[in-house]
Amino acid sequence: MRILHFCNYADLIGGAEVYAHGLVESLRKRGHEVALFGASPGDEVDRTGLRVIQRPVYDPLRLVRDPAALAAVREYVQRFRPDVLHVHNVFSVALEVLHYLGTCGVPLLHTVHDFQLLCPNSWCVRGDGTACPGGAGAQCFQHQCQTNYPYDAWDVYLASLRQRLTSSCTRIAVAPSSYLVGHLRANGWREVRHLPYFVDFPAGPRSKQRTGHELLYVGRLEPEKGVGVLLAALPEILRGFSAVRLTLIGGGSQLPALRQQADQLGLGPAVRFVPRIPRQEISAHYATAEVCILPSVWSENSPLVAYECMQSGLPLVGSRLGGITELIEGVGFTFTPGDHRDLARTVVRFLRLPLTERESLSDAAINRAQSFDRENHLRAIESMYAELADQPPQGNIDPIFEPDLLEVLHQVGVEHANQAPGPTPLQVLRSIARTLGLPKVLRT
Repeated sequence: MRILHFCNYADLIGGAEVYAHGLVESLRKRGHEVALFGASPGDEVDRTGLRVIQRPVYDPLRLVRDPAALAAVREYVQRFRPDVLHVHNVFSVALEVLHYLGTCGVPLLHTVHDFQLLCPNSWCVRGDGTACPGGAGAQCFQHQCQTNYPYDAWDVYLASLRQRLTSSCTRIAVAPSSYLVGHLRANGWREVRHLPYFVDFPAGPRSKQRTGHELLYVGRLEPEKGVGVLLAALPEILRGFSAVRLTLIGGGSQLPALRQQADQLGLGPAVRFVPRIPRQEISAHYATAEVCILPSVWSENSPLVAYECMQSGLPLVGSRLGGITELIEGVGFTFTPGDHRDLARTVVRFLRLPLTERESLSDAAINRAQSFDRENHLRAIESMYAELADQPPQGNIDPIFEPDLLEVLHQVGVEHANQAPGPTPLQVLRSIARTLGLPKVLRT
């Protein structure tokens, strides 16, 4: 079978991209002809099985129309002639490109890796830290959600259109957590199936007696990951266990602020910042750490770090939010998201467990990892591909997505980005909505 994977980013930025690349390689080994199309801020690649176009990580002027990207996608689809399109994250992909993918005559499967199609800032968490049911609209301004990550009316409007278009294009949607499956179904997605990720990570040697009280964090250093909450919890943890050391592996925009926070808290050698390292080297840290912490303050879907930890027998402490709870049940503990005191209490509770109980959690993690078998995962994906290939071409996409609408939206986006004089983008959008008979999502 000929399968084309389409990714927002071609680089290994996060778990979604790691999964997509791993799936591409695994499918090739099973005899399929597989290609990957994506974008990169630094590379332009066109070789067998890989097409990368150079694009910034995020460009507000290309969220509606991107003629060069559309031409590149169209040319590659016509050249590769896929039987199935497998789409991954599409946060910064132009609406006109998504429209083409849904109308090019190739059935589309979409793995939904996070909540970016249900929330304008991807957090799916309200301003007070409670979970949100998702769906871009008036509620995005009723619960102070902008305090998590800023957005405005234009962002909300685009998010609602992106969800509407993507759900219309998708024949089968796949989500790694049942939590996200429920959210997608509640927001109008039709055929949504639950399929956890597979474990594809080189597990290091397992230590029966993990020593040194090493706490581990692996991931991006961004606000939504809650690393500041983890640092705030460390002084209380140290009061109970002075030998504790925290290792933070990863990079991101928050690194300077987190270093400053560590200095202000007087953490000194109790915290160590390790820059991004090859995934193969992370296995050594999984083998020696005592517990891995997932302190996220946004709705995680199904973080790959948790899968890697379980394969290595490393217990977990994670936020009681999104898909984390279901993923680590029985292999660790959860705490109230954003609450550094509860995080400290939970870590201390874990460290006070007898060695036999910690080893039992480690054994449970390894047993849980066995259920994320790669072969079973690939067979499930192949079955969905075959199901799609037997179906007739995609029916009509949501009729509001006509070229004239996309052109008007593009012009509004340009005005919004440039803060041009004249009617505000919100006023223009309300006029468009009235003309098209769309539901009112924003109020004065």
